[in-house]
Amino acid sequence: MKKDRSFWSARYRSQVGWTGELRRYALARCGLPKDVRLLDVGCGYGALLEALSADGYTHLAGADIDLPSLSEIPGSNIRTCADGLNLPFASGCFDACLCHFFLLWVADPLAALREMKRVARPGGCLLALAEPDYGARVDEPPELKLLGELQTQALQRQGANPLIGARLPDLYRQAGLSIIESGILGQGVPDPAQEWQVLAADLQGRLSQAELDRWRELDVAAWKSGSRILHVPVHYAIGKIPL
Repeated sequence: MKKDRSFWSARYRSQVGWTGELRRYALARCGLPKDVRLLDVGCGYGALLEALSADGYTHLAGADIDLPSLSEIPGSNIRTCADGLNLPFASGCFDACLCHFFLLWVADPLAALREMKRVARPGGCLLALAEPDYGARVDEPPELKLLGELQTQALQRQGANPLIGARLPDLYRQAGLSIIESGILGQGVPDPAQEWQVLAADLQGRLSQAELDRWRELDVAAWKSGSRILHVPVHYAIGKIPL
């Protein structure tokens, strides 16, 4: 799924772009000044770290299990190759932990939240900025509904939990976090070409090239006619670590 690293890097930057307003709102809601210590768990290519740096935050660290991704992060931010279920940081050493399209890829998201809670100080914050719920996905016209179902199944076969977004509030409560706010983001307008490339990557090896070409023709025709709707609800949660 990450063979074309330049594409995925651009994809993640695009996602961080359309969640930017929420990110700035959430950090302000937590009352976090620019000099706080922030940890981005599952930082990948560093798109969120770059955005936080551009926002003026100066003490940033990122952790990701994929070493090649970490090596491509520009700048001097602290980068640690680590499993999100076993972070190599002392308890309470960050003011807040953030994650972005991360929990859906974790085998035990509750354990991941508890580990982020551990490395954040009492009174600090934990921000899950974007987690999808493909169970509430909307695909129009009707003949493309099956395409959405196939992508959901493909994500599940990859080990993802594409329904996790709707579970965020319950997971926060189970992790012992006080929920400041949770909800659903307003998504940006999809880029048809980019969305198809993501979908094709997910379905690669699951469908034949002829089947992919047939779905592609239906998808392109629907976008051109103005009848295409593609919406996956993306949830967020802002929580506080008890004192």
